[in-house]
Amino acid sequence: MTVSRNRVNPANPSTSGSLGRRYAGIDPQERQRQRKARLIEAALAVFGDKGYHPATVRDVCNQAQLTSRYFYESFDSMEALFRAVYADINRQLMNTTIVALAQSQPDPEQLAEAALRTFLEFIRDDPRRARVALIDALNVGEGMYSLANKATQDFSQMVAGFMQQFFPHLNQVGLNVQTLADGLVGASSRIATQWVSDKCSTPIDEVLHNTLALFKACIGYARQQSQATP
Repeated sequence: MTVSRNRVNPANPSTSGSLGRRYAGIDPQERQRQRKARLIEAALAVFGDKGYHPATVRDVCNQAQLTSRYFYESFDSMEALFRAVYADINRQLMNTTIVALAQSQPDPEQLAEAALRTFLEFIRDDPRRARVALIDALNVGEGMYSLANKATQDFSQMVAGFMQQFFPHLNQVGLNVQTLADGLVGASSRIATQWVSDKCSTPIDEVLHNTLALFKACIGYARQQSQATP
């Protein structure tokens, strides 16, 4: 195994002695799962504080209070760990967004506002998430690009699904709901990234108001075009 910038010699977990034994009522697979979760949590703290590129395996292990052997039990590189942290953040955001949408009135503007407020509050309440998901994710590596693109597509497809539900005839006037959704999600991410770069100094309601204006403009145009469709 190549260890480049990590500066910690990997040591494979021991496979003798206690393999397969339960400890304190917990089987080996569950202990490994718990160690992996601790490493992901620790990495969020390290990446959120130092950024991805300066961080090392030793930093993460010290934060998690685990030895490097347990790092390599679950991850083969720092990039693999970063991808796991990124995926965990996006899973949390998607779940939180789904809950917010379920609690909103079934109205396009209100659904858009609920989703955007959830997104902005999610990154404001823990700036480490913002640094990982919006800033460092763009500069990690080729493997990270496909994961970030998939996460963006997931949110775009959710927006496109709502647009198709509310305005099913847009294709008749030459509008592609997936293209519109891609643009709205991309614009929202760009606004949020700039907001984070400014340390969220602008009040959240102001950022929400301006971001929501893009969605309302799109919704208004879609409604107008739908009403004009025979």
